[in-house]
Amino acid sequence: MWAGVEGTSSGMFRGAKSEALQPPVPEDVCRVHLDRMASGATFARAEQLRRLLQWLGERSLSGNATPPTEKEIGETVLRRKDFDPQTDSLVRKEMSRLREKLTQYYGREGAREPIRVQSAGGYLLRFVWADPPLREGADEGGLPSLLVLPVRANLDLNARAVRLVDELLVRLGEQGGVQLVSPTTALSYLGRVGDVREFAAECGADFVVEGSLEASDVQLRVTLWLVDGRSGRTERPGRFAGTDLDELVEAAAVWLRGQYSLQR
Repeated sequence: MWAGVEGTSSGMFRGAKSEALQPPVPEDVCRVHLDRMASGATFARAEQLRRLLQWLGERSLSGNATPPTEKEIGETVLRRKDFDPQTDSLVRKEMSRLREKLTQYYGREGAREPIRVQSAGGYLLRFVWADPPLREGADEGGLPSLLVLPVRANLDLNARAVRLVDELLVRLGEQGGVQLVSPTTALSYLGRVGDVREFAAECGADFVVEGSLEASDVQLRVTLWLVDGRSGRTERPGRFAGTDLDELVEAAAVWLRGQYSLQR
C-alpha cells in the first residue's frame, strides 16, 4: 500500500506541517482537477489507470472515507471477479503504475497545476496545493500565469468594461513578464459565480484579476484585485479614477505588473 500522512477533515485530506498552514482545497476544485487529469494526454492510453485514479479520487473525497481493500479495488475497479489479493498482485502493480503516471503528469503536462494528488495512505488520495508554489520556479525562466476576469459593471457601462479588459490584456502582453490566459477563455467566466481558486485551477493560472468599473458624473472609477490562484487570498486593491479610459488602463497595467512581480 502507499504510505502517506493520515488524518482527514470531512473527506478532505490535509498534509503535515507546511501543508497544515495552507487552506484545504475546495472539493469542487479537486473534482475539476481530477477530470482534467483523466482527460489529458498522460492518461489517454491508460484506461484502467484512468478508471483507478477517478475511482480512488471520488472515494477519497467522500465524507468519512474509509480505505478500500485490495479485494474491493480488484473486483470493482479492475473488474476481476472473485479477486484474491493473497494470490494476485494486480492491485499492487496497478497502484505502482499509477504512482508513475502521477509523477509523469506533474513532471510534464501538469507541471503548472496549482494542485497535487498525493497518497494519504491505505489506498486513499489527498489533494493539496502545490508546495512550493510553482511560480517560485521563475528563477528557472518560468513566468506567472494570469487570468483576467471580465469586470463587473452596470449595463450602460458594459461596452467600456469590455474595452477595459481588452486593452488591459494588450498592455500586460506588451509589458511582458507574464503568461496570459486567452481572452476567449476569460470571457467564458462572464456572469459566472464561483470560487476564484476553481477558476484558476481550470486555467492553470497563478493569479486571477477581478474588479469593477463604475461611473460618477464624467469620471470613471476602476477597482482591481489581484488574487492568489492557490489560496484565494488578496491584499489591497488598486483604485484608479479619471476621465480617460486609456490612461486608467495604463495605470492599472503598471500596478498589476508590480503586484505579481512582487509575489513571484
